[in-house]
Amino acid sequence: MSALSRDRYLPWALLGGLGWFFVYADRAVLSPLLHAFGLQFHVGPDQLGLISSAFFLTYTAVQIPAGHLADRLSPRTLLGAGYVGFGIFIAGTGAAWSYGALLGLSALAGAFQGVYYPTQFAITARRIPEKALPVANAVITAGMGAGIAGGYLVAALLAPGDWRIPVRILGLLTVAVGIWLYLATPSRVERPGRAESSGVQRLATRRFAALLAINFCSLYPFFFLLAWLPYDLGQTHALHGLWLGLAASLPTVVAIPATILWSRRASAGRLRRIRLLLAAALLALLAMGLLSGIWPLMLGLVLYGLSGKLVLDPMVLSEVAQSLEGAQYGRAYGTLNFVGMLASVVAPALSGVLVQHFGSFSPAFVVAAFMLLVALVLSLALSPPAQVGPAPGTKRPPVAAEGGGST
Repeated sequence: MSALSRDRYLPWALLGGLGWFFVYADRAVLSPLLHAFGLQFHVGPDQLGLISSAFFLTYTAVQIPAGHLADRLSPRTLLGAGYVGFGIFIAGTGAAWSYGALLGLSALAGAFQGVYYPTQFAITARRIPEKALPVANAVITAGMGAGIAGGYLVAALLAPGDWRIPVRILGLLTVAVGIWLYLATPSRVERPGRAESSGVQRLATRRFAALLAINFCSLYPFFFLLAWLPYDLGQTHALHGLWLGLAASLPTVVAIPATILWSRRASAGRLRRIRLLLAAALLALLAMGLLSGIWPLMLGLVLYGLSGKLVLDPMVLSEVAQSLEGAQYGRAYGTLNFVGMLASVVAPALSGVLVQHFGSFSPAFVVAAFMLLVALVLSLALSPPAQVGPAPGTKRPPVAAEGGGST
């Protein structure tokens, strides 16, 4: 953290974290409302799972195009327009008049939100020195966990009166944050130029392909829990109101300090830490799915929070950044998130089908644990990245002028 403060990059990391807070709060607030959606629109778990899948389908589809644009156009325009549009359609979800309208508004919100990941992380990777980058990514991704907890708690406190109220409130706040991002984001991006072809070749390496697969497998259980954990807590474990919100937010609350602490360690042992975290998260999911009672569930949620996707994210991002030229960060992160977010399309819908067919959440937990087993096996084949990028003594290509905001 001292490196961030000394180099004046902490404001940008905190703003990125605030952006992720509302991204995940807006996503998470919908999960505790699934039961209300089912009652109002007369649909079952299989169709309820499609609400999240529709959002993430469009979100995923724009990742690679947004990554290309992040390397070429003004990040201010991309972040501002995308984030404000996302907030407008989230607020509009509160006016959904039918199940079909709810699906359509969710899909539009996902499309506009999709520009944030590749653009924000591309700017971060270029602006922040390599030694400070893991901690910066940890500060930024900590906003994800805080947002999930915030979304669950807002839904638990405000939804009992009218499920539309929390959706509208968060949507309007998201629009305000989008305006802030527009004002604070650097105004110009240097075009990649001749670095284009070498960057494309590096994106095709087998190591990068393995990181893509690991990202997909580690995101599958995360999006399964994000979409279905509140529903499971309410229907299977009879938790309601504030208690449901607190239990559902437990993994993300413990993940916030764990994310920063794990990322402060030296990069030399990062692959070993990734393998350890994957194994621990696998055990957590098996405990939640196969053991009965509220206490195994709570312990599993804590263990997953200490080892799951939110803790892994900064390490995977740093593994990618260490191997790529700065001019190609947008494309790299867009590709990484595109493949990873395919899990956000598959996990909610497939889990809903499993619950509908078996009448239990246990098979869905087992499938999620199997995905982590695949990721663990793939991580064992990874070796430390070759050092790639500018020659010693040269600087990264700058992303933008420093005008346009306080960061």
